[in-house]
Amino acid sequence: MPGLRCSVYWSDGAGGDCLRELDLPAGSTLADAVQASGVADLLPDASWREPGGALRLAVWGRLREPGEALHDGDRVDVTRALRVDPKEARRLRARLRPAEGSAGRSDRAAATPARAGRRRQR
Repeated sequence: MPGLRCSVYWSDGAGGDCLRELDLPAGSTLADAVQASGVADLLPDASWREPGGALRLAVWGRLREPGEALHDGDRVDVTRALRVDPKEARRLRARLRPAEGSAGRSDRAAATPARAGRRRQR
């Protein structure tokens, strides 16, 4: 029976990344991959086994259920809930930027002559 190659990735958010490459039998599920990789022992809880848990499984960034079948070359990511909404994070970064922002760019553009370059000699 031919097997399949996959990888399982987990990041604890504090710089502790773990990527494991696996050879599993055909018909293996995402849950089988997480268990076989040993990553399950590193996780803070087992909520990845439950639909809607704090930890979720994804294949190439798309959320999947633990019982779904693996395909050759899949990368299973164990994901955590976002700490900050990405839109809110962008708003916070924009507020912290210096006041120069886009207004500074338009001021510089206005100060630059429209026809910059060498002056014609008469």
